[in-house]
Amino acid sequence: MRRSKEIIVLLALLVGAMGFVLWYVIDRRAKNRAAPAPVTRNLSPEPPSAGTQTVRPPQEPVVLGPQTERKTVDFSTGQAVVKDSAADRAAIDEAMKDIAAASKEVTFEPTPKPKAAPPAQPAKQP
Repeated sequence: MRRSKEIIVLLALLVGAMGFVLWYVIDRRAKNRAAPAPVTRNLSPEPPSAGTQTVRPPQEPVVLGPQTERKTVDFSTGQAVVKDSAADRAAIDEAMKDIAAASKEVTFEPTPKPKAAPPAQPAKQP
C-alpha cells in the first residue's frame, strides 16, 4: 500500500513538472512573437559626417624586420604603433637577460639514429 502512494506522489510530481515546462514554452513563444523584430545592424563603418567625427588617416602596416628589431609594437589603440622608448628598451633588455639565464643550462641530447632493419628474406618458391 505504501509503495502505491509513493508511486502516485512521484507521478503527480512528474505531471506537475511537465505541465510547468509546457506552460513555460507556450508563454515564451507568445512573448517572442509579440516582441518587435530585432533591429539589423550594419557592422561596416559609416561614412563620416562633416564636423561630427574626427577621422584618422589609415596607418601603413608595420613590417617586422631589422628596422623593428628590439622595438615594441603596441596594439592598445587598435592599430600597430612601433615604439622605441627608454622604458621599452629597459624592459626588453631585462627580458633578454631572463631568457639567457633560463636557457643557459638547457641542453639537448642528439637524436639516436634508428637501427636499420635486417633485409627481408626472399620467399621460398616451391
